[in-house]
Amino acid sequence: MELGEYRLMADVEHSHWWYDSTRKLLQQILGNDARRGGRFLDVGAGTGATGAWLAEHGDLVASDFLPLALELNRERHPALGFVVADATKLPFATASFDVVLCVTVLCHQSISDPQVAVAELARVLRPGGVLCLWEPGVRRLRRAHDRVTHSTRRFSRGDLSALLGSAGLAVERSSGAYSFLVPPAAAKAIFERGSSASDLDRNQTGLAGTLGVAARCERALLRKLDLPAGLSVFATARRALPHVASRN
Repeated sequence: MELGEYRLMADVEHSHWWYDSTRKLLQQILGNDARRGGRFLDVGAGTGATGAWLAEHGDLVASDFLPLALELNRERHPALGFVVADATKLPFATASFDVVLCVTVLCHQSISDPQVAVAELARVLRPGGVLCLWEPGVRRLRRAHDRVTHSTRRFSRGDLSALLGSAGLAVERSSGAYSFLVPPAAAKAIFERGSSASDLDRNQTGLAGTLGVAARCERALLRKLDLPAGLSVFATARRALPHVASRN
């Protein structure tokens, strides 16, 4: 990601409709797994815009590949620790965390093999713990914002489920999110072809609150069902508890 994008992210995380809506959806997705407390890991935490809220419920460790991102995160958010780390080589002991959150990391050009990264995320997860992946959706969509964030791949919900399953985790759900943004994003991509531009310095209010209302309605729908696609996709999976043999 361009360094300037990190600074912009830190500046708008409390004013931009997308960050507000995404935090609320992540809180809904993780539900009781976050609320019951424990030790949490936010991988690719960036400035804390999507995962810093976990510190309200337990001991949060924020990790990122770039020191600047964590410096901006530390200025604004509390955490148990801030650790500069490669998502494919995490400096944490096996089975260290109850919840692992990873938002828009696997799409990045620095991740040569997403499966290696997911296996590492699964390694640090405790038995019974949950891993949540969130990535850009619609494989063929290439946007100006992707070039700014150095995103080289996008995912389907099936892609995320396959990565989690291959890491030995039991997939609990996978879904699209921001499905209502796919048509305008596809049209926008045509006009932006070949250019690089951030989404964060424009339309922070979400068309005077309209997009926030649409996101709230979609969150209500996601309480009941999963969506086949979206401008973002997410999936959650759990590490199985050890099998206890019966004495009978």
